[in-house]
Formats: sequence, structure tokens, C-alpha cells
Amino acid sequence: MAEIVTPELNAKVNVFLEVADRKYDMAEVSEKAKADYKANHKEKLSDIKVYVKPEDGKAYYTANGGKVTGSVAL
Repeated sequence: MAEIVTPELNAKVNVFLEVADRKYDMAEVSEKAKADYKANHKEKLSDIKVYVKPEDGKAYYTANGGKVTGSVAL
């Protein structure tokens, strides 16, 4: 389980999405998207936005200011 530390509260935050009796760890989904980008593209990753679509069983991403798109299985 990945952890996010908020500087204001110094508290760990774990974000999950629960849909139709399934639970998705958003930190894991984000890491899968970054790994997919790195495996398929040579350009340095400067930013990434991840869009989770459970009904498709996928997370879609845009990277480097929207220049690159991709998807990973949930």
C-alpha cells in the first residue's frame, strides 16, 4: 500500500476506489501507469494524469502535457 504524506497535517493518506465489490488502490494504479509510460516511451516523464474507469477495467493516462496517452489494466 502506497502512502501519501500531507505537509500540513503530516498524516498518511491512502486512497482507494470501491466499485461493484472491487477495491482499487489509487497509488498502485498510478505506479502502473508510470511504469507503462517508462516501458513504452524514451522521453523523460515530466507529469502524468491518471483517469480511472472501472467499467472498462482500465486506467487511462496522459503524460508530458497531454502529448502522450496510454492505458493500463486495473
